[in-house]
Amino acid sequence: MKASLSCVSVLLALSGLIGAAPAPSTTATAEDADPTFCIQVVQTGPPIVAPGASNLQLTGSVGSRAILQLAGLTQGWNFSNGGLGSPQWCTGQWLNIVPGPHVWKRLVWGSSQVTTTWKAGFDSDLTAKKTVTYSQTSTFLACDHNYPTFAPEKVVFLLTDSSAALPTVADSTLGDDINVSSCVKTKLHIGSDTSSVTIV
Repeated sequence: MKASLSCVSVLLALSGLIGAAPAPSTTATAEDADPTFCIQVVQTGPPIVAPGASNLQLTGSVGSRAILQLAGLTQGWNFSNGGLGSPQWCTGQWLNIVPGPHVWKRLVWGSSQVTTTWKAGFDSDLTAKKTVTYSQTSTFLACDHNYPTFAPEKVVFLLTDSSAALPTVADSTLGDDINVSSCVKTKLHIGSDTSSVTIV
């Protein structure tokens, strides 16, 4: 008898919770979603590839510089509001351009979108639109670290003048850990949309 009474209590408690839940909205969009609540979405999508840098792929995490590795981010891309974020749904990191005095600009991953000047889409090169300080560009600088890495890895910078000479010495933007003699110019190409989504 006690087990039956417990089951009834649990069922009544659950029905109270279900009855108290608000009805789902049929007009809600991803932009309307509460950023503190996100249904877990398992998504795959195309990597962003650097053809001029051995086809390494764009990756990184919040608080780090943008880097190129053998296996990059493939959880879909959010191109909204002139940004580049990952994953597409419940975006947790945004690629931001850090202002600086040199023609190469540091790229960092942040938890919020600061840069709103990316021109991005599937089957195209990532492009930084024209600003008051530089012209539109889709050229990037990829440089090795000046220490050995376990697997191929390059740090990637936005190059705001594609005709500029490659750097010959490290500076405050590049950082002390860059092997400047290894730097190459490249594009960052976003592949065709091959995304698939599974909601769990």
